[in-house]
Amino acid sequence: MLQINFLVTGVYPMHFKDNRFVKTTFILMIAAFTVASCGGRLFTYKGYKVTQNDFMVQLKDGNQQGVWKTNELAIKYQYQMTLDTLKIAGTNELVGGFAIGPNIVHRLAVYLLFLDNQGIVIENVLIHAGDYDGSIPLPMEFERTIPIPEGALTISFAYDGVVPGEYTIGFSPSRQ
Repeated sequence: MLQINFLVTGVYPMHFKDNRFVKTTFILMIAAFTVASCGGRLFTYKGYKVTQNDFMVQLKDGNQQGVWKTNELAIKYQYQMTLDTLKIAGTNELVGGFAIGPNIVHRLAVYLLFLDNQGIVIENVLIHAGDYDGSIPLPMEFERTIPIPEGALTISFAYDGVVPGEYTIGFSPSRQ
């Protein structure tokens, strides 16, 4: 039968156990689906603490806007808070010495942090991520509607990324 199949089609039948490429592809697909199903929650800042008041934004009802800024990145945001959700939109821009020259990053992940009254992270949500082989132009825009966790009184941000020259940038709350 094998000889007849080869003679008729010119192709040997493929056996899964004999094909490393198919095995590797299958394993990578399973891994990718597993990571994707986590919805950006593989990493958490829960229990960490934002210690600087300048980096905390008091949650207020209605439409609010502002700029959250470190010496590397500025996040211009506007949000509308309802009883149980926060609709937030904004842009991420490089600042300081990182804004000189092309305003691009190679990788950037930005997290919204919900904090309690002592600056402890209750929940974090990935609000923007870009990771490409090329370069990502800034400003990058984001818009999300997020359920507000119980006990959240303030918000903050965390980020990590890589800019041209392979410099790592980042801000995160402190471990307690």
